[in-house]
Amino acid sequence: MFLDASVLVASIAGEPEAASIKTAALDAAALVTSPIAVFETSCRLAKLLGVTIVQAYEIVIEFLADADVTLAVIDATTNAAAHLCASRYHHLTGHPARLNMGDCFAYAAAKTSGLKLAYKGNDFVHTDIDGVRFGP
Repeated sequence: MFLDASVLVASIAGEPEAASIKTAALDAAALVTSPIAVFETSCRLAKLLGVTIVQAYEIVIEFLADADVTLAVIDATTNAAAHLCASRYHHLTGHPARLNMGDCFAYAAAKTSGLKLAYKGNDFVHTDIDGVRFGP
């Protein structure tokens, strides 16, 4: 299962979806995220927790190690897939998914790795991604 930043934030910050995310993670054959999702998570957590981005990054890295989450490599194939995703679903296209850059790379990393995308919210429901949605 590929973990989008929204799922990482929910898990680390103890949002209402954290328990169901943990259950799904325990059932997953593998847990993967990307450096882009880690960056996005660190930035969001810094604001949520009132810490520096570096302190938030350390919290994220510790969480990933404890949960046995591996980092995907963002290679040329993933890069191309992110651009294709953006051409369809980016907020600048006017598509209802309204994905941002981090979303496009999460979509691309999940697609190219063959993993389901774990996410929170309604953005990815408007795409063709095979995913697991958490929360309202």
